[in-house]
Amino acid sequence: MVAVNLYELLKKLGCPALEGVFLWKPEDIQRLLCTPSPHQLDILEWICISVYPPFRDQLASLGESQTDVKIKSMAKLGSDLMLCRASDLDLIEGKASTKKQHHFLEQLVAVIPTLQSMKASVSGSLSSTSSSQEDHFLEMVRKNEKFLKQVFCSPDLQAVLSPKCPPWSSDIKPLLLNEEAVRKRSRLPRVSLEKTLLEVSKELEETAAVLQDLRAQCSFLHGNPAGATQPLDNATMLQALKLAASDFGQLLVAFEQVYQSELQKHCERPVPPLSPCGPLFKALQRDLLLCVQELKSLAQITETSENIVNTVDRQQKEKIPWRGSAKATLPSKLKDLHEKYKVIYALLHELSVIKTPA
Repeated sequence: MVAVNLYELLKKLGCPALEGVFLWKPEDIQRLLCTPSPHQLDILEWICISVYPPFRDQLASLGESQTDVKIKSMAKLGSDLMLCRASDLDLIEGKASTKKQHHFLEQLVAVIPTLQSMKASVSGSLSSTSSSQEDHFLEMVRKNEKFLKQVFCSPDLQAVLSPKCPPWSSDIKPLLLNEEAVRKRSRLPRVSLEKTLLEVSKELEETAAVLQDLRAQCSFLHGNPAGATQPLDNATMLQALKLAASDFGQLLVAFEQVYQSELQKHCERPVPPLSPCGPLFKALQRDLLLCVQELKSLAQITETSENIVNTVDRQQKEKIPWRGSAKATLPSKLKDLHEKYKVIYALLHELSVIKTPA
């Protein structure tokens, strides 16, 4: 598990925030490293100081109550190391996702053993050569004096300092050495020269605008504004560059392995032959599209018919308030009208019979 490996590595590196802390369960270790707490901030603070020692002075100037400023400073350090953004305060506070926190801590902790090994190698070399340091210095002085005598006594020194032909490229040297070739070069007319100058000026203005935009995006190129943290020195920037180069190299190695194991066999295959059935497939696709359109039309017609039938059924079963009467369904209302029509027709028939003379 990633959290367990980080915990063991921090123990080996001697993190003072973990002195007297003994955990075995992965859940407890996960809670210690990736849950918001003062202990989690102390561990992250020690890691940042180990990666960038001048960061200790910057944090020492802050009070214990200025936790927000410390968090912003650690986020700024991660941004300068190209490990996160300056606005990723959740990552420092332990509120980000566990996977993101693991990746951030792994990249930070990976730098500490390298720095410690460099310090150990430098201190070991100084202690081992303390007895012969003076002899080594005198030997280097003698070698430098001998080399300088060889340089200044060499007959080729003046030719190097003032060469007859500047170190131009191979396609320019014949033009510089041959005066006739220089004279025979065609000169551009004045109009074309002015046009060329205008085009070059326009390109320079566009390039300058692009550079201004890039400068505005690169906050580290600006001065140190009021309230901002101190910029990193050259050593830290060099560490960030080494880290980026190392990541890029690992990506290249991984791609090479994937290419040799998976992609190379596909790249070496011959080009597949094209099938002569292209027009047939095209005609079949067109017929299938027409068939799909007809099926969609039939489905719409069926849906419309079902909606009409449902509407009619609903109107026949639904009670509607009629003028001058109570609510009733359409069939019952038609039945009542039919009965009334029969009564009226019978009355009219009787009247007609009475009026007819015997």
